[in-house]
Amino acid sequence: MSLLPPPLPAHQPDSSRAGGGIGTPLRLALFGVVALAAVEFGFLVVPFDTAGRLIQQYGYYTIAATFAWFIVALVRVAPGMWRARPPLARRERWQLAAVVAGCTLVAVLTTPYGYKVLYDEPVLQGTAWNLHFFREVGNYSRAYNVDGVFSPIGAAGTYLDKRPFFFAYVVSLVHDLTGYREGNAFALNTALLPAVLGLAYFFARRLVAHAAALAAVFVLGTLSLLAQNATGAGMELLNLAMLLLTLHLAAHWLAAPDGPRLAALVLAVVLLAQTRYESSLYVAPVALLVAEGWRRAGRLLLPPAAVLGPALLIPYALHNTYLSGTPFLWELRDDDKGRFGLQYFSNNLVHAWRFFSDTTGLATASSWWLFGAGFVALALALGRVARALPRWRAAPPAGVALTLVGTAVVVNLLLLQFYYWGQLDDAIVGRLSLPFAVLLVLCLALAVQRWSSPRRPLVRVAVGGAALAAFTSGLVANARHSQRNILGAELAWESRVVAARPPGDRLVITGRSVLLWYAEQVAAIPIGRAAARAEAVRFHLVQHTFSEVLVLQDLSPVGPDGGFQLDRNDRLPAAYVLEPLAERRFGVHLARISRVLEINLPAPETNPPAPAHPAAAERAGPAVTGGPALVGWALNP
Repeated sequence: MSLLPPPLPAHQPDSSRAGGGIGTPLRLALFGVVALAAVEFGFLVVPFDTAGRLIQQYGYYTIAATFAWFIVALVRVAPGMWRARPPLARRERWQLAAVVAGCTLVAVLTTPYGYKVLYDEPVLQGTAWNLHFFREVGNYSRAYNVDGVFSPIGAAGTYLDKRPFFFAYVVSLVHDLTGYREGNAFALNTALLPAVLGLAYFFARRLVAHAAALAAVFVLGTLSLLAQNATGAGMELLNLAMLLLTLHLAAHWLAAPDGPRLAALVLAVVLLAQTRYESSLYVAPVALLVAEGWRRAGRLLLPPAAVLGPALLIPYALHNTYLSGTPFLWELRDDDKGRFGLQYFSNNLVHAWRFFSDTTGLATASSWWLFGAGFVALALALGRVARALPRWRAAPPAGVALTLVGTAVVVNLLLLQFYYWGQLDDAIVGRLSLPFAVLLVLCLALAVQRWSSPRRPLVRVAVGGAALAAFTSGLVANARHSQRNILGAELAWESRVVAARPPGDRLVITGRSVLLWYAEQVAAIPIGRAAARAEAVRFHLVQHTFSEVLVLQDLSPVGPDGGFQLDRNDRLPAAYVLEPLAERRFGVHLARISRVLEINLPAPETNPPAPAHPAAAERAGPAVTGGPALVGWALNP
């Protein structure tokens, strides 16, 4: 297959579409001013605490404006992309639909829905909740159901998290359309799975014929790691969708550069940079693609989106400034010297090898076929790129886009090896390999197309290898994930037990993170706070602010002779009188759910003074529904 493309279409955009009413020199000068101002404001002059406040207060409006602008730009170029699509026979359309639907159905049926990353995903849920109700970027740290409205309480009720919030914003849009539901994030990811597979197919079709592209999509669709994220509430599927969409728009831009195409590409990479931390790496290759488009067009094209592109990245820069100045958000371990370092490299390489070479599915959600064949295909693709370098000026648009963006994908994977938490065989870290998996399947499509022959039916080999890997390890990994994730299984069991109880506003006291309960709109406080504020919990118990107060505790085995005792961190004062409701064993420990019957505090020696808060004096009688101030005063110090 020749690396040289057919002649570029004769396409010279008129000045009104490419430049508008302002001349190119003025636009270029304005772009330089905007870029310098964006770097200085985003990274240099704004203190980290101020940067955090700016993101919390105005982040929603910046991401909403960027997304709306992107949708308008995408609608403008969509007809041209549709006309430029590869022709598909009816039989090919049915084959594509069958592969995409089949892979999606298998993923949904074999991988249980639930939180796969037990802190990240509830945080994203909380951020989406705040974006939906309050148009504020932040997660709740204290929240209660007050008169039917679940709301954060007090000045410390919300905080800015370190995670990019584009995914949370998209989830909040689903909430805006359907009302708040915890399941909206899961539904969004499930819908994104066929979108990712479809985008992968159509980009592969820019490079190869139908059979090779379809085989590559089948290899990707049978990856257990992809299925697990499609039934979770994380941001990985949106990151893949934006990455593939950026590749499409880059190839479309290079094929016939004009203003609308450039605007759509710039806005896509701005949103991609705000989908995951490391996705900002793709800004550099897109900048090179923009320059290559200018070379092919023979002139500079600077639509307003390109001029303002650096300014649209200011929220990312401010968020990064806030994270850099807030070390507790780094989640470093005691022996870690920093987030990145040479000391992590050798150990991370060992874990990467275990991830890529796993053939059992018992420890990772990898695919031995995808990564085994993919690495070979990547080496062959690198060889083709090296041979084609002398003719790079005439290289096909899709090939140029894949080469530059793919380089950033590889750099991203290499940087991960220097990260303190970069062990790919970790159940939480493995998802970071998904962009690399997409790159490998696209290289696999090229290899299948290049080396197939009647004597070497590589399409059948690729499909057969993927099917074998799915049956020998992929489906095992799908089933084993919930078994390996003991904490996740325990939390899911607690949620089911509590949900099965009679309806009502209840307070949950837990030794785990309260965020999981906030995502279900259930009030919760840590056990430590309940121990320190026993008189406040007793107040609400007596006043029936909540229909019931439940306690979730873990018990550890005493020894080989049997028996369990409460974990030290899950113990409440003796004043709490508990009625056990349910118990279940998870691994070696026992999970218990109890109901608080009463709290026997010693009677004061003298009559206490009147409550300082005026709302407390108004709450008399056996049943009181507390307002926000009252609940916050009673349960929080």
